[in-house]
Amino acid sequence: MRVYSLLSLFPLVTANWVSSGHRPASLGRRQLPKDPTGVKTITTANNVTIRYKEPGKEGVCETTSGVKSYSGYVDLSPTSHTFFWFFESRHDPQNAPITLWLNGGPGSDSLIGLFEELGPCQINSTIEDYINPYSWNEVSNLLFLSQPLGVGFSYSETEEGSLNNVTGVVEDASYDGIKGRYPSINATLTDTTELAAHATWEVLQGFLGGLPKLDHRIKSKDFSLWTESYGGIEDTTDQLWFYNHFYEQNQKIANGTVEGIELQFNSLGIINGIIDEAIQASHYPEFAVNNTYGIKAVNDTVYNYMKFANEMPNGCQDQVALCKQTKRTALADYAVCSEATSMCRDSVEGPYYSFSGRGVYDIRHPYIDPTPPTYYNKYLQKDSVMNALGVNINYTQSNNDVYYAFQQTGDFVWPNFIDDLEEILALPVRVSLIYGDADYICNWFGGQAISLAVNYTHADQFRSAGYTPMFVDGVEYGETREYGNFSFTRVYEAGHEVPFYQPIASLQLFNRTLFGWDIAEGTTKIGPGYRTNGEPKATHTESFVPLPTSSAKVA
Repeated sequence: MRVYSLLSLFPLVTANWVSSGHRPASLGRRQLPKDPTGVKTITTANNVTIRYKEPGKEGVCETTSGVKSYSGYVDLSPTSHTFFWFFESRHDPQNAPITLWLNGGPGSDSLIGLFEELGPCQINSTIEDYINPYSWNEVSNLLFLSQPLGVGFSYSETEEGSLNNVTGVVEDASYDGIKGRYPSINATLTDTTELAAHATWEVLQGFLGGLPKLDHRIKSKDFSLWTESYGGIEDTTDQLWFYNHFYEQNQKIANGTVEGIELQFNSLGIINGIIDEAIQASHYPEFAVNNTYGIKAVNDTVYNYMKFANEMPNGCQDQVALCKQTKRTALADYAVCSEATSMCRDSVEGPYYSFSGRGVYDIRHPYIDPTPPTYYNKYLQKDSVMNALGVNINYTQSNNDVYYAFQQTGDFVWPNFIDDLEEILALPVRVSLIYGDADYICNWFGGQAISLAVNYTHADQFRSAGYTPMFVDGVEYGETREYGNFSFTRVYEAGHEVPFYQPIASLQLFNRTLFGWDIAEGTTKIGPGYRTNGEPKATHTESFVPLPTSSAKVA
């Protein structure tokens, strides 16, 4: 897995590359991209411009017969151009739900999830795409957004220059770096979850406003939000705030307070996410030495230091508590929360990276971890692919400017996210927490602790439910604790990007969550009250998804 994407320590990782001589696959010498040909444009009723192409018609990514895909830009203003990639469901796209997928960072692109995890295609070592039979568009229409601006192919404006391979920042063309055309942004304009949620909602509304013209076959307004790690721009924390904000805005549309496209909210899915640092920080030292795989990744001295840094006076816990007392409206508030972030990341979580030699996203692997391979970065440099996607700027998988902007506001430890989860659990939607049990950076010990700490109407029943083996076609892939609309699943032998490691299991976890089946076995529908209309919205069962004989790893 890339140590430079999702929820990583950018300064630590950059230093590692420089000292070890490693360079990400995406950073080859580049020429200025050409302008794409054949781009079409539509304007929505609310005056949003959508520029698009159909990549599948040019043999890019989703080439399943009869399945359409669209990519391009949602232009909210002359300085807001968000890249999107939309895929129809391979089955019954007219009635299939719409799922928005967001990756993490902050500042890492959602195309990571598309190409390495759950999207319709993946990339091989010869830099060619091939169909992913376990793509989540087997059961849902899928929307991927590169956000915030400056991430992926999204931009405010563009500039020609050289990429500094130490800082990841675009320099003047005279700098001896990686030449190209890159996004130019002011990252401080979107440097908190709250700002990011507002911006993404506007992009989503712009896209949905143009969807009838873009693809008239899509009729469903059934909406789900799924993410991973620091999903969206920040994390699961981000997605929780996103979901609440989306839901609140949707209610305003429903009661006529604001104009927009009303959605039917279905589910929230979180894969290996950080939700509350105060709860999860304590589990970094424990997972480092008492993990699922019997790996003692650090010695007793380092382990005891991590624990001490977490619990000592003015340590991680004290500083997070102090951050929670701020209103986060003044520079002093941001400074307090930023200091808490640094304390927790550097002294509690961070010693593992310095001393263990083990993988960030998979403790079974070495620190410099090629799993999953990042072939898609080179794929997105191909002229034919860029033309098919309708883009003319170099791809930016992870934007350090965005990361540091969030770092400086202390967004990582901002305290309201478990409260957001509790509010969401009061809504008629399903919430699935899914954790690969080999991941360190967002480990399942901390995820489990979050699931048990949440206080909502059925918290006592959930806590007493216990674990049930999670099966697909008779193979046990994990274990699930579930009650009503809330579930926590530990997936065996999976790192951070669960759909990469266990594609069969992750597709069924997604499928069962969306369509109202129990998570563990997919044989029983949930009771009334967990859908907006009181019933599951489709009749898909796990047998709906074609499942070849698997060679699944079992616990």
